Amino acid sequence: MSDTPARNTRSSGPSMDEFRALESAQATLGQTLNDQLANLRNKQNSDIEGVRAQIHSVSTEQNSRLDEIQTSVNTILSSLQLGPTAGVGSSPPAPPASQTPASSVPPVAPVTSLTEAQSIPTRPSDMEQSSSTGGGATVAAVPTKQVYNIKSDDISTFDGTPENLELFLARVQAVRFAENDANWDRAVLRAIPLALRGRAAIWHSTLTDRQRAGLFRIDAWFEALRENFSPHPSIVRRQARERAWEYEVEDILGYVFAKVALLKVAYPSLAEGEVVHEVAERLPVELQMLLRQPHERQPSLVKFRAELRVQEVFWRVHYNRPLRVVTTEESDVPPSKKRTSTFAELVTPSALAITPAPPSSTRGSVAQRRGKPYSEDFDPSRIGQGKSPRSGKDTMFYRVPDTTETIWCERPCRRCGANHFDFAHEQFASRPQVRFAEEEEDDGYPAVSYVAESNDRGDSQSF
Repeated sequence: MSDTPARNTRSSGPSMDEFRALESAQATLGQTLNDQLANLRNKQNSDIEGVRAQIHSVSTEQNSRLDEIQTSVNTILSSLQLGPTAGVGSSPPAPPASQTPASSVPPVAPVTSLTEAQSIPTRPSDMEQSSSTGGGATVAAVPTKQVYNIKSDDISTFDGTPENLELFLARVQAVRFAENDANWDRAVLRAIPLALRGRAAIWHSTLTDRQRAGLFRIDAWFEALRENFSPHPSIVRRQARERAWEYEVEDILGYVFAKVALLKVAYPSLAEGEVVHEVAERLPVELQMLLRQPHERQPSLVKFRAELRVQEVFWRVHYNRPLRVVTTEESDVPPSKKRTSTFAELVTPSALAITPAPPSSTRGSVAQRRGKPYSEDFDPSRIGQGKSPRSGKDTMFYRVPDTTETIWCERPCRRCGANHFDFAHEQFASRPQVRFAEEEEDDGYPAVSYVAESNDRGDSQSF
């Protein structure tokens, strides 16, 4: 017979013993995992308990130190109230505070809390050191409270004109940050209501007691003033953008300061680079061509002002644009007496008292205004010697015929190098020479070399 198994009988597969072994391995693996998880939990709990114990220990130590500091501070405050003790170690102990005579106790303000005691200024200028007379020991320095007094004129005044509000607040803020002291802030706070004038003072008087009591911070004052006196945005923005450089009545530095102040009022959040571009936009085109700072990636207002001051000098000389001088007798208030400017003064600098001058006097040289060269009607009798009002040197001058102008020789002759005018060369030459054709600049002496003035020294002016 054949050993071939039956048709429906399985020839291979796991036996029951193998199933039992697999179940036993699974149980063992599960038990191992559970044991490891339990060990991890126990270790975690142990670590947490250790951290808690360490935190508790540090907290207890810090509390102990704080108690020691509190005790030391109380001891110092008690010694301050009793006054400095002379001859430490040799004199009898001081009596209790209730038995100390009133005459021996210095007037010290009572301190009710540690926070208030720490708020007392302890700068070197506010400390007074006293040494004992017997034992040579030094008593602790006694802090004194600094008291500041600020006048309303120091922070300028505000009369309720909306356009002047931001200028007033900027001045208050500048004075406020002059000192890093709470007592200084309180002094500035006391000066604000005293600086109100006109409508602003009337507004403050109409507030209720509760509203006035709420103005106990400088920022609260700023919010209240802006809420009641803010200018119309469209008006101040238009005036700020239209403000241009009046080169005849102001120098370029005055224009920059005025323009920046107007822009800060109209656009409080304007970036520094945009301020530089706005200032440069209202300058003459021939001056804008020379500027470099507006074209930088990050323009600096400080560097821009320095660049303008240098370029202004060359621009005025090259284009003959002198600055008119303000007469002191026509000026109502000297500039040194005015701490701040109003918005209207910043917008219209021409409103200031300016010495009137004919427009033609600021254009070209004397020869150009006459329309003919000096050599055409040269009169040797009009030549003289004197001190130049521009250079202060003793030099030759010439009174121009048919005018009240006087020109001064501040450079040598182009023909011979002597100290006389080009057109007077034939008069002063030692021997006859061939007369060359007159150059154009000989007839129209540039302003950089010559100064024109009238015979009356009070009417002198550049040309």
